[in-house]
Amino acid sequence: MCNAKCVIMKVHNPFIISGYISPTFFCDREKEHERIVSAVKNGRNITILSLRRIGKTGLIKHVFHHLAGNENLRILYFDIMPTSCLSEFVREFAKSIIVEEQKRSGSYLKKITQLLSGIRGKLSFNQLTGAPELEIDYRRAQESEKDIAWIFQYLAAQKEQIVIAIDEFQQIVSYPEKNVEALLRAYCQQLNNVSFIFSGSSKHLLSSMFSEYGRPFYQSSDILFLERINKEQYADFIFQHFKSNKRNIAKEWIDKVLEEYDCYTFYVQFFFNKLFATEIKEITPELITEISQEILREREGIYYNYKNLLTNNQFALLKAIAKEGKVLRPNSGEFIHKYRLTQPSSINRSLKSLLDKEMIYEERKAYRVYDLFFSKWLAQL
Repeated sequence: MCNAKCVIMKVHNPFIISGYISPTFFCDREKEHERIVSAVKNGRNITILSLRRIGKTGLIKHVFHHLAGNENLRILYFDIMPTSCLSEFVREFAKSIIVEEQKRSGSYLKKITQLLSGIRGKLSFNQLTGAPELEIDYRRAQESEKDIAWIFQYLAAQKEQIVIAIDEFQQIVSYPEKNVEALLRAYCQQLNNVSFIFSGSSKHLLSSMFSEYGRPFYQSSDILFLERINKEQYADFIFQHFKSNKRNIAKEWIDKVLEEYDCYTFYVQFFFNKLFATEIKEITPELITEISQEILREREGIYYNYKNLLTNNQFALLKAIAKEGKVLRPNSGEFIHKYRLTQPSSINRSLKSLLDKEMIYEERKAYRVYDLFFSKWLAQL
C-alpha cells in the first residue's frame, strides 16, 4: 500500500527531479536514445560524457525502460561515485547482479549462491526495503582482483546478452590500486555477450580515458557528448504538462525561465517542480519571480557556508564570474579592474582551486559557476 501511494504522489508532479518513472515524464533525447540503443543492439560499448545534473542517468534509465521488455537481454546498472577502492567497486558490481537476478523469475537464489561462491562477500537483505546489502572484507588487495575475475567469469557463462551501465566511471582513476584501468579493460574485451555503457560527469577525466593513446580503454567505445535539451522541445514539454493539468502558463514565460537557467536540466526541472507544486491555475510573471526568490532563500544558509569555506580571493572571483554569467578571460585587465580583483597570478591560483572544488566549470573556453541557483544568489550580492 505504501509503495503504491508513493508512486501516486511522485506522478502528481510531472517535473521529476530525481529517479525515473516513465517516458511520459521524460523530455526529448530521441537522437541520443537511438545512438545508445544502436550501440547496445550491435554489441558496441558507448561512453556518455556530460556535466553534472544534465540528465545522463535519467537517459540511461530511459533507455533501460525501453529495453526491459526483451527477455533475452539482461540489464545491470551501478553508480561508483561513492566508491574509493577496488573492493568497493566489486561490492557495487556484485550488488547490481543480485538486484537483476531478484527481478527474474525462476532459480534466482541458485544463481545468487553461485555468484557469491566465488567472492568473499556476506549477503543480507534490508528488512524494510528488501534491497541486498553486501559486506566484503579483504585482507589483501589481490583478493579483490580475484573476485573481479570471478564476476566476469560468471557473466561470460550467462546465455543472455547483457548490458552493463557503470555511472561515474572516471572514479576508477582515483583508486589506490595500480592498473585498475588495465585490469578492467582486459576483462571487458573478453566478454562476447556483454555491452558496456560508461558514463561520467568529469568530462576531462573520462574523455582522456577513452581518447588518449596508450590508455587501456583507448578507442574501445563510441563517445556521446550529452548536451542541453533543445529549448523549443523543452518549452513544449513544459507547456503540455501544465495544459494537461488544466494550468495556464504563457510560452513566453517558459522561454524566459529556460533562458534564465540555460536549459540546464536539473535547475529547470526543480524550478518547474516548485512552480507546479503551488497548484495555482493561472501562472503570472510575479509568481515566477516569487518562486525564483524562494528557491534562493531556502538555500541561503548553505551558500553562506560555502563562503566560509573559501578564501577572500576565491570568493571574490567566484562572485565576479556569477555576475558575468560566463567569463572567457578571467585574467584580462578589464575583468580584473571591473571587479577589483587581485593580480593575475592570484587569480590563476583561485581559478584552479575553484575548479578542483567543482565550484566552477569550463565549457567552450568559458568559466561558469556550477550551481546555477548559487550563481543567481551570488549575482544578487
